[in-house]
Amino acid sequence: MTSSSARAYDPVEDLHTIHVPADPNGLAYDRHGDTLYLADGDTGDVLAIDQGRRRRIATIDDAGMVAANRLGGLAVTPDGTLYVARLGHGHAGAIFRIANGEVTPLAQLSPLAWRLGVTYDAAEHALYATEYHKAATGPCDGAIVRIDLVTGDVVPVIDGLQKPVGVAKLGSTLVVTDSRRRVVYRVELVAGRAVVCTPLATGLDRPDSVAACGPDSVLVTTYAPETGMGSVRQIWLHGLVRTIARGAWEPRGIATDGERAFVAVRGGGRVLVLPI
Repeated sequence: MTSSSARAYDPVEDLHTIHVPADPNGLAYDRHGDTLYLADGDTGDVLAIDQGRRRRIATIDDAGMVAANRLGGLAVTPDGTLYVARLGHGHAGAIFRIANGEVTPLAQLSPLAWRLGVTYDAAEHALYATEYHKAATGPCDGAIVRIDLVTGDVVPVIDGLQKPVGVAKLGSTLVVTDSRRRVVYRVELVAGRAVVCTPLATGLDRPDSVAACGPDSVLVTTYAPETGMGSVRQIWLHGLVRTIARGAWEPRGIATDGERAFVAVRGGGRVLVLPI
């Protein structure tokens, strides 16, 4: 793994910050509408931010489970349809479609899986999503599944992971973060199935969310709970790693417009905006 030097961003006030009435988790950026979408991990609200205005798109209920850390990742399609993952805490894991003011759960998904990362592939009109279970020893049985949005069929893509959190698709390649193993994987696909899975970056702080950044790299958030330091890294498919920013904040969801990274920070109701 190769790394370049970081720009330190601490304190947070040194950055351009979008303040939100939420505890942001998942983020998605819509290039067509120049809109940033945000999933509130606390209230279950899905917000849209455009031209400095905030509006609530929908609220995902907690299905009678715990209210905190309710929502995970977000994905947006070119027509503005949103897909949002509900963690579910091993009881109510789900992915919801938000379109034309209606919220609809996707069928054929087990509610027993914890669900976090989700990404949309326009060429396939399909979602790729992370899932895992929990045992007494911690997260286990992690996998990536493919959800055909025409038929609703859910097909395993790769298993054998521990705690997959983020997923992004670049052509025929998936990039997956495994927070428990502290590894970012590169997964090569043929006909929607994994044929090769190799570590792309190892020895990182705990990797979390991931967003595609052009055809050959991704942005990944990482966090070291031992020191309380978070980072945003750009990782290329050939293995180069560049640290974009580092500071005393816990990053969660990430999205990009190609020039800026939008980073959800746990607690305090803010999204950081970083130049790439």
